[in-house]
Amino acid sequence: MEKHNAVNDLHLTVRELSNVYEELSLLYKLSELFSTLNVNDICENLVNEAAATIGVKTAAVLFLNPPPPPFTKGGMGGLYTRACKGNWDKNRVVDGGLEPIANVLEHGKPTAFCKLDAEDTMNYFPGLESVLLCPLVGKGKTVGLLILADKLSEDEFYSNDVKLLKIISTQAAMAIENAFLYQEIEDLLLGTIKSFVKALEASTQWTAGHTERVTIYTHGIAAEMGFDEKQLERLRICSLLHDIGKITIPREILNKKGKLEDEEWVEIRKHPLVGVTILSGLKAFDDILDGIRYHHEHWDGTKGLFGLKGKDIPLMSRILAVADAFDAMTSDRPYRPKKTMDETLKEMLELSGKQFEPAVVKAFQKWINRQHPAFLL
Repeated sequence: MEKHNAVNDLHLTVRELSNVYEELSLLYKLSELFSTLNVNDICENLVNEAAATIGVKTAAVLFLNPPPPPFTKGGMGGLYTRACKGNWDKNRVVDGGLEPIANVLEHGKPTAFCKLDAEDTMNYFPGLESVLLCPLVGKGKTVGLLILADKLSEDEFYSNDVKLLKIISTQAAMAIENAFLYQEIEDLLLGTIKSFVKALEASTQWTAGHTERVTIYTHGIAAEMGFDEKQLERLRICSLLHDIGKITIPREILNKKGKLEDEEWVEIRKHPLVGVTILSGLKAFDDILDGIRYHHEHWDGTKGLFGLKGKDIPLMSRILAVADAFDAMTSDRPYRPKKTMDETLKEMLELSGKQFEPAVVKAFQKWINRQHPAFLL
């Protein structure tokens, strides 16, 4: 009897240790999955990890629209889909006031509905047979809802499923909160820097509107080259900030009427490096800083502060070089009048393979040719 009890105790201990190991392994894995500060990436990782860990056909992350907590039934606002897989419409919006959802959000606890055809809730989740709802509760508030549906094994949702899902959802919710907070701080910082850029441009008639136009051109080139949404946003930030280094250039140089002296050109050419120095505190901007640092390098390596050549020059820089040069050539400068669009495009073609990457020039040509002529006035 004692031996039998000892064996049972050992089995229980091994099982408990196995569960603890599983949970610790999951936590370690989640720390890697949710280490990004990009909300979209966190949500995609959450959907995939929750679906794989629990073993379900369908998973969706929904974010809560105001009003904020404390929640009252019927007054929760809508929940819009941020990421999903399986039998779920990515454009679906769910009423947060629906009783089962409101209860989950109000009490902050997961709830399973294992046989929807026998529940009053079946109309809330059309096309699904069983559902597990789990609130995304961060440190300060509930940010949304995680929905899992229809286990691959066709079993019901068990207590261990709920336990694992709570671990996943808690880590994800805190990561989402951190990402939102980081985004707010980043937006505030970028807004301040962009105000400085506008103030800089307003201080000289020769650069007014330059940043906005360059941003439009870089977006057109990048879209033509197949950039995704995330890449376009990084390039947009790079474009908006590319001339921040000019804030240290004396106004008498920027506003000088007539040809610049060699030493004055040296001052102007320093602005990419000065800009990078100003923005160096933005730790998540390494690619953007490189885009700014090298945007005056020449494709053939003959000119530029750093002597980079070809694809050693970051792609952001290569795109920015074309957009920046086009706007400079089609704008009046104190030392020369602006050129026509046709003259500029012809010159850029001549410089393709020398100053500019041919593929970028070609993409710009395709994009610019589709624009209405009034766009360029």
